[in-house]
Amino acid sequence: MRNRVAILAVTSVLPLTAVASLAAASQAAADPQSGEVVVTGSVGDCNSGVSPQSVSIKAGQETITDKNPGVENAGAYSVTFQKIPTAGAPAVATVTCAGDSYTVNFTIKRPTTADDLVQRKNLQE
Repeated sequence: MRNRVAILAVTSVLPLTAVASLAAASQAAADPQSGEVVVTGSVGDCNSGVSPQSVSIKAGQETITDKNPGVENAGAYSVTFQKIPTAGAPAVATVTCAGDSYTVNFTIKRPTTADDLVQRKNLQE
């Protein structure tokens, strides 16, 4: 009986430990001292009414492109930069549709707190 109680106690604690470890790991990734920034948001159709096929964002020496089906199917994109300077970086997003495209200028900033790694930027023509 004692063994059953011990086994039950261990099996109920292990999932909680895993959840705590995952939460700590994701918090550690959002470091204001790091140049890593995730830029994500919605993306609108081109003036021609055609859905976007890709989003490419250039900031400093990095150009990151999202060509995932979510860009066209859901109108959403997400890219991760690794070298954003402390002061931030001017960025140019190019949204490409079949036979059409548009650009959006904005600034990518590092997170101000360890709780926020993501910068949201909706792209519309």
